[in-house]
Amino acid sequence: MLKIGEFSTLTGISINMLRNYDKIGLLKPEKVDSMSNYRFYGERQIIRANHIQVLKSLGFSLNEISEILMYDTLDGRISTFLKGKIREKQESLSIIERQIAQMQQALNELDVQNGLTLSVSVKRLPARKFVSLRDIIRDFNEEGLLWERLNRACRANKVKLADIQYCMAITHSVDLKRKLIDTEVFKVVEQIGSNIEGLRFSEMPETEAAVVAFQGIYSRIGDINKYIYSWIVENGYRISGKAFNVYYISPGNESNPENYITEICYPIKK
Repeated sequence: MLKIGEFSTLTGISINMLRNYDKIGLLKPEKVDSMSNYRFYGERQIIRANHIQVLKSLGFSLNEISEILMYDTLDGRISTFLKGKIREKQESLSIIERQIAQMQQALNELDVQNGLTLSVSVKRLPARKFVSLRDIIRDFNEEGLLWERLNRACRANKVKLADIQYCMAITHSVDLKRKLIDTEVFKVVEQIGSNIEGLRFSEMPETEAAVVAFQGIYSRIGDINKYIYSWIVENGYRISGKAFNVYYISPGNESNPENYITEICYPIKK
């Protein structure tokens, strides 16, 4: 029999850790003196201790090690555990490699003083119900006319809007030469209704999107669109739907353009 200090020296497991293993049932001493409460380990337990150390070095948690060593030996089930851990590590490695690539990209952008560095986030946007109005405008500044028409139509048809301040717009196509900009503006509703002349009801499903939120004037949107597109390509995504803008603070509730808060969103997939 070996005292806990001797067993610790032979196995490389600290005394505090041995006490913890005893507490959780992973490696209990063969004997505990009833008078002194000293722990004593058997020489054969060195094998189990070594197994624990090896499995820890491979990244298994104590709970996983307890399950693997349930019968005090490495049996045929270890193959299943190892395959699972390999998959887990490969997934972690893939995430780390992607993070390193994104950090390197950010460093390169800092070198050229790109004000949009680290501005793109990937997030899941919740499903939403909308009422919308779509028409051709001649200039991007005319989008405000569509919002006025949408608001009038909603009031006239008693459309029940959700108690949400933000709204959304999609530019479906642009022909600057002919001054034809196909634009649709959206407001959030509580329920989907029947389409009314000039108004369309729809639901956007939950969407994964590359998003940039910014404060300021809308003239920045063109440069931000270019940056997001480059970011999507460089980070191995592909665009899976039409880009849209979400307006949180806009001309409808703020007079100073410098205070506008806007999100530009690109639906994406790997």
